[in-house]
Amino acid sequence: MPTGGAVLTLIKWLLAILIFALALAVGAQNAQPVAVNYLIAQKTFSVGQWLGIAFALGAVLAFLVLGTQCWLQRLKIKALQKKLRSMSKDA
Repeated sequence: MPTGGAVLTLIKWLLAILIFALALAVGAQNAQPVAVNYLIAQKTFSVGQWLGIAFALGAVLAFLVLGTQCWLQRLKIKALQKKLRSMSKDA
């Protein structure tokens, strides 16, 4: 039987997949080319491709930021557990 955390994780993944599928559906209906000028180059893609690129970059950025925060919190928890164990041995 899955725990509450596992169910919540599954719901989050399903929501992300649903949003991605919705972005693909909207992008498939918008095939007009769009040119974007960078400082040194210019690229032309369809609206759907730009939507997919923006979604992917947002997902990667969110993963990096939230993953880093989660990792730092785990390190803090381990340090606090170690401190608690040492304090309980002293008492």
